[in-house]
Amino acid sequence: MALAPKQINPHSECDICQEKYKRPKVLDCLHSFCEKCLENYYYSSRYEGQTKIPCPVCQRETVLPKKRIQGLKTNFHLIGKVDEVSLQEKVSCSENSKVICVVCDMGNEAMHRCLDCAQNICPNCYKTHLRCTATSHHTVATLEDIRQVKKRPEEDESKCQKHKGEVKRFYCETCEELICQDCTVVDHCKPKHHYIDSGKASLKYKQSLKDMFPDFTAGIKRLEQAVATSSDAKQKLTQNVTKTVKAVQGKADEMRAEITTQETKMIEEIKQLQPDRNRTYDEHLSTVTMMLQSKQHSLATSQDIINNASDIDFLSLYPIISKDLKLLKSQNPPQIDPKLSYVSFTPSQRIGDINLGKLAVKDRWEMCCVFGKAGCGPEEFNGARGITVTQPGEIAVADWLNDQVVIVSNEGQHKGRIPRQPKGKTPLQRPCKVAAIHNPEQRLLVLELGSKYVKVINMKDSDLVMQFPTVEQSQVRKTQMDLQSLAVTKNSILVGDIRRMVWTEHRPTDGEILHTIPVQTPPYYLAVDDNTDRVVISGCHTKEVEVADRKGTAISTIKPTINGKPVECHGVCCDSSSIYLAIHQSREGTGHIHHYDLDGRFLDCLAQGLSGPYGITFTSCGQLAVADRHSIKVYHKV
Repeated sequence: MALAPKQINPHSECDICQEKYKRPKVLDCLHSFCEKCLENYYYSSRYEGQTKIPCPVCQRETVLPKKRIQGLKTNFHLIGKVDEVSLQEKVSCSENSKVICVVCDMGNEAMHRCLDCAQNICPNCYKTHLRCTATSHHTVATLEDIRQVKKRPEEDESKCQKHKGEVKRFYCETCEELICQDCTVVDHCKPKHHYIDSGKASLKYKQSLKDMFPDFTAGIKRLEQAVATSSDAKQKLTQNVTKTVKAVQGKADEMRAEITTQETKMIEEIKQLQPDRNRTYDEHLSTVTMMLQSKQHSLATSQDIINNASDIDFLSLYPIISKDLKLLKSQNPPQIDPKLSYVSFTPSQRIGDINLGKLAVKDRWEMCCVFGKAGCGPEEFNGARGITVTQPGEIAVADWLNDQVVIVSNEGQHKGRIPRQPKGKTPLQRPCKVAAIHNPEQRLLVLELGSKYVKVINMKDSDLVMQFPTVEQSQVRKTQMDLQSLAVTKNSILVGDIRRMVWTEHRPTDGEILHTIPVQTPPYYLAVDDNTDRVVISGCHTKEVEVADRKGTAISTIKPTINGKPVECHGVCCDSSSIYLAIHQSREGTGHIHHYDLDGRFLDCLAQGLSGPYGITFTSCGQLAVADRHSIKVYHKV
């Protein structure tokens, strides 16, 4: 059964006139419009005479050639698709309907259509059509082929406009254009020009575009995540505004007689805050959405042209497509301040003063819990380094110099420990980093200083389940390494090696090596956000933090400072919008916790005066737990 026209091609209409394309011209953003529509858009607006024109859809600018609109490339591939739709509309019918031959009067069913005469013809007339001298050169297609969207070869673009009768059989790589045999002798001759057969060129450049698709797809994923993050933050702002207004009103009920004026003023301030911030979110959403739509459009258009366009059509459009993909590939979504969604109300405790309370429009972190002291006894630490969440309400701490991993509640209540010999089932020597695999089996990963293996421990009984290396077993003794960091993702384990300057990815079930990724920053600490596929690498003595994608390609670099001076970078954790970093100046009492966005821009300092912060992690309830040498400090938002 033939498809309805809308099912055949939903993109055959110009966005300006809302009708089928007529000689469509393609802009640098890969959006196409009728030539006449673009001329009206250009000459009847403020753009007349300008050398650039913004796209009517996405507003991205295209530099116009000397002939202005007429000089833009004609999208012959799109013309072919529009012709297909037109043909299908003429022949689309139900399975039981019958198309009658219009040449003879015998009432025979038409099986073919002459594309030059625009007539449906029966098999007998088809034979006559081919024998007749006047029509023997016509292009005839079966109605079934037309229904199945089999293209009519496009002739216009294959003919050379400079050399009459010559076909463009070559592609000049120097000029990025199709040329004919005569062109290779006159205007595109070697050695100044390099040209190859158009078929080979098509294969070569199709592959070059396909090679760009994975990174492009990843960029789309990041934009989609940015849209989701911004939408969630805006929703959170709405929820917080509602919650805060209710808190203000609840307190005001107790003091209504005396503080009506203050109540009205404060609520108005809150409500005035929301439109301003909503505008910021709307602008961010609009920008990111436009970037997303541009990338999606460019990817879809590129894939469609690669898969469906003829070599001639493809090579004609290749320079524009390649330029567009390279430009959009380098674009990252703009970051938005996560603190914009914050608003809260702190009620006053003194009713007699007629003070309703204070309005806070920025969140802040306060220490809500601290436990532990220097020593080797119960509830004491001697070099707390690695820290991780094991299960809701619990954390594990690598107590380095005490040769143990301590399990405690978020409030500091002792839950257990994995000790060294002789009592412990799993001997530990200088455990420096820990990470948990969150599944019913309750596995804990432990890195020991100087070890070439990652230990996997059952937290229920402290038994060693297995240990795995970060190179092939046969290469362990031969390979110099220094394993320093651990991170767990949804589907893998990451181990950082500062000697080999790599991180390795392993299968959680058996530790098998999946990937080895080279890095520029020594991975003393690692953090991964599964939503954005970003890996944050803290370089310790290099005084830098690198944000990279899962292939190790650097996206941004953070260079923390305290009072303008570079500082050592230690533990790091991140989510889909923020990075939290433990830093200090190598002197006790100089530790800070800094907050950055995903592009590495400093947002604020959450805590100061820490002894020597190393590991840092989110607790199960969104708090920040810091392994601060001889104690654990826990911070929460207020």
